[in-house]
Amino acid sequence: MEKYFKAKRIYEINIMGINKTLLFCLLWMFPFIIKGQSLKHEAAVDSNYHNYLYDNRLAYFNGLPAAKGGIVFLGNSITHWGDWAELFKNAKVRNRGIAGDISFGVLARLDEITVSNPEKIFIMIGVNDIGRKIPTSYTIRNYEKILLQLKNRSKRTRIFMQSILPINDSLINRKYYTGTNTEIRNLNEELKKLALKHTITYIELHSLFTDASGQMLAKYTYDGIHLTAEGYLLWINYLKKKRYCN
Repeated sequence: MEKYFKAKRIYEINIMGINKTLLFCLLWMFPFIIKGQSLKHEAAVDSNYHNYLYDNRLAYFNGLPAAKGGIVFLGNSITHWGDWAELFKNAKVRNRGIAGDISFGVLARLDEITVSNPEKIFIMIGVNDIGRKIPTSYTIRNYEKILLQLKNRSKRTRIFMQSILPINDSLINRKYYTGTNTEIRNLNEELKKLALKHTITYIELHSLFTDASGQMLAKYTYDGIHLTAEGYLLWINYLKKKRYCN
């Protein structure tokens, strides 16, 4: 009987030692497990921004004569299709919009922007992130990196963050764009907080374009998301009225 209890005690001690070792291993591995899950989640997000238009338009920007100062409009197709120099009657206003671009794409091409040390940058990006189902947290994280890089590389540049514009559900092609006005409003709220955090001027454009139901007014868009000439003029006149861009 004494041998039995002795053997039982040794067994219990061994089990306790194994359990402690197992617990230590699990605690040690936990951060790596979490990191692995995070990386796996990131891999599931479609963050690719390279396509024929992006690569060729960026090559075009890089091939232009070097310019210093001036005003830059940075963003996606809504920026791309605006003839900013003509709208402002100012040859120093440059268009750095690329249709279809997302926050990952803007972050990747900041070198071409900051090398000119522009006087002002007006940025609008994020609606395609919503359409691509990129989580808001990713967009905000990218946006924060964009702001920090602009501040660090082009210290004298004034940065203006523009709210994302609404869409018109009755006009938009759902095969082309799957985001919602609710998602747009939510992202705008996060952008507003980010602008406050980094003392960036936040320009509320969203409400200018909406009707009573929160849809983009039909007269300002031809396909539910992109702007008519009247839409661009509304935008420009507002910036001038507020003396953001003269």
